[in-house]
Amino acid sequence: MLQGIDRRENDFTNDVKDMPYEEFPEWCKLQYEYANGRLLPAGYVPQSIYWLYIDGEPVGVGKIRWKLTETSREAGGNIGYAISRQYRGHGYGTILLKSLIDIAKSGNCPELLATVKKYNYASKRVMEKCSGELVRETDERWYYRLG
Repeated sequence: MLQGIDRRENDFTNDVKDMPYEEFPEWCKLQYEYANGRLLPAGYVPQSIYWLYIDGEPVGVGKIRWKLTETSREAGGNIGYAISRQYRGHGYGTILLKSLIDIAKSGNCPELLATVKKYNYASKRVMEKCSGELVRETDERWYYRLG
């Protein structure tokens, strides 16, 4: 599923694109450490990764950064998702984002901000379906407050 998402697609970073299968378990362990605030690179905040499965198939991945930084306020926000190409257009982005919002709210995430590149009208619609409030825009991005 992650191979169906480009390395840097619509502001979503997919670190495992083209990663050898043998390296994936170690990457998962590192993500667990990051989620718990350990081994974070300088300037990073705790981040959790979630997977959306439909009928036993992985179709999407989402991330929650548990704090907003000045950098993430400008590019990326602190909540994001990606759906594998072959599953797009079926409402899975909306399902995943609504789930991420619920998880973030239950985890006491103080603020949720998502950014959408201005050419990505599908994600713009997902933000609107998830009651996203457009709070700002630049030449490149729309900024949505969620939750």
